[in-house]
Amino acid sequence: MSAGRKLPGAALIVAAGAALLSAAPLIGAAAANQSAPTLKDLPKRSVEIRPQAADPQSQPKAMENYRRFLDLQQTDPELRAEAMRRLGDLSLESGELERIENEVGREDLAGAEAIRLYSLLLQAYPDYPRNDQVMYQLARAYETTGQPERALETLDTIVQRYPDARGIDEVQFRRGELLFSARNYRDAEAAYAQVTQRGSGEFYQQSLYKQGWALFKQSLYDESLQAFARLLDLKLLDANAPSGFKPLDTLPRADRELVDDTLRVGSVIFSDLDGVEPLNRFVDSLRRPAWSPLLYSRLGDLYVEKQRYQDAADAYRAFVAREPNHEMAPNLAMQAIEAYGKGGFAQLVLEGKQDYVERYNYGAAFWNGRDRAQYPQIASELKTNLTDLAAYYHANAQKSNSAEDYAQAAHWYRLQLASFPDDADAAQVNYRLADALFEAGQFADAVNEYERSAYAYP
Repeated sequence: MSAGRKLPGAALIVAAGAALLSAAPLIGAAAANQSAPTLKDLPKRSVEIRPQAADPQSQPKAMENYRRFLDLQQTDPELRAEAMRRLGDLSLESGELERIENEVGREDLAGAEAIRLYSLLLQAYPDYPRNDQVMYQLARAYETTGQPERALETLDTIVQRYPDARGIDEVQFRRGELLFSARNYRDAEAAYAQVTQRGSGEFYQQSLYKQGWALFKQSLYDESLQAFARLLDLKLLDANAPSGFKPLDTLPRADRELVDDTLRVGSVIFSDLDGVEPLNRFVDSLRRPAWSPLLYSRLGDLYVEKQRYQDAADAYRAFVAREPNHEMAPNLAMQAIEAYGKGGFAQLVLEGKQDYVERYNYGAAFWNGRDRAQYPQIASELKTNLTDLAAYYHANAQKSNSAEDYAQAAHWYRLQLASFPDDADAAQVNYRLADALFEAGQFADAVNEYERSAYAYP
């Protein structure tokens, strides 16, 4: 029904109406000059259409022109049907503009006039070739005047009478919207499915999204997830992106909001299904789509919102455990550490930091084929975690006087120096290493490190 939905600009209508009316004076002239054009010649004439912005001020004039034409033209059914259709379109458009300006609330006279015209046209000209469009516009008029049941009845009639109409996808989508608003989710899903089963089209992605929601509302989670997954494929997959999918911040705003909402409802579903294991099975069933880390991240985020911090960390870490060398894995590992911190799990924070350093230090497999300079955030997090680990074990050793704790402190200091030898803090880190060795009674090694701290750095 796109032809009906995308109404011509008011200026275009005026031009067409004027072309029709310009022939009216020729009726009298025809008796004096048989070669003069008459109303019968109008269908043979071509009207040049120059696209331009609609001028709301011209709509009343256009509507009046069509009314005058209908008064003059009483014989040609094709011309009368076309004029009635366009007058109905203008009335509907006029009513929509008025509602926007006046924030709705009073009786929609323009919409009522559109309904009257469309109904009269359908009754008077049942064989008019554009009646599918007329009925679609009639459904719109019913909807805009607060009659959704009549709108749905009209759309149902289009589906029955014109199942192969050019705009049938739009009709089915609008049916789905009305049914969804009425909380008839089963029939709404069936209407959306009529669009999605075609696999493409103007309303395909919108229908996928609403089909997923309609299935979710029926607690048909598996089917809902399949619809949402198809939508995420369309919106996100990009073989040229480092992670295999488009970064969310590069998407147009409408697409970003759609993807965010889709990921959000996905996280709600997996939360209801008890979390990580159902999510693992789902991504495995799809052969681990490139965007799958987003699902783990959003599930963890949802748990954080609910203050279920250990569950949040489990969700983040689940992806890290499955794909430790993925582009997003270090970020999810840090989110797990932060969740432990919010929950007050000090020991788990320590273990998380240690696991992070073991996975993402510069000697780890993650860096194979990767340029360190391209990942400044990971470098910063690696340095922070190394610093925290060394400081923790050094402080602990000073309390416990444990050789093992001193050895751990020295290990993390050395790894930090090896990872960031040119860092501005390197001399200070080297000095702390010397202190740890001295306190542990390893005097010869301590002397070497004190000397390096003094002379090996600018």
